[in-house]
Amino acid sequence: MTGNYIHGKDILLENLREHCLYETTSWYWNEKAWWEYMKHVHENCYDFVTEECSKLAHEAIGYEYDNTMNCVESSFEDGHINWKSENAILKENHQRWLEYGTHFWPSVTINKISYRGDITPANILEAVCAGLYSKPSVCLDFYQEENIKIPVREESIITAELLIVVMVSLLVVNFALIYAYRRCAKKEMEQDIGFQVSSAVSQYIAVSQN
Repeated sequence: MTGNYIHGKDILLENLREHCLYETTSWYWNEKAWWEYMKHVHENCYDFVTEECSKLAHEAIGYEYDNTMNCVESSFEDGHINWKSENAILKENHQRWLEYGTHFWPSVTINKISYRGDITPANILEAVCAGLYSKPSVCLDFYQEENIKIPVREESIITAELLIVVMVSLLVVNFALIYAYRRCAKKEMEQDIGFQVSSAVSQYIAVSQN
């Protein structure tokens, strides 16, 4: 019984390995490697993923176990596994845990947005597929099986050339309006001055005759 006892730090260590493996393989190697690793450990490690089983899973997917452990160790504040020091990965996950409210009720977060709706496999898959620009085959098969119309992302018809034409047109219209206004204002001012001069001359003539 003692030999099969699972410590909490062993579970956390495997969580850190999985996190580091995802971060490194998704961006720099092969995004499918993490899924292959998870499939392997859950099919062969049974109740708990031990260090030996994790090493075998790394060999199965063709990725160096030491690379993953280097990431795990560097996530600790001291640069090596020390459970008394702060861990950057666990701290970040804790902040997200509080932010998304998953400690209050069961919930699903997709692309950093909390999912609202029935938590069923079909609904979650539909929500995940809806957030993907390029639909993988699993989404297309799901749409076909459920008779769901494939969402088509509308492309923006506003191009840089069209935006430039619109801006130039607006400037031309504004200049034309300003020019027309100044001409009208000048004409009205000339008419007003002419009327005032004529009125003053008429008054002068009348005074002279008297």
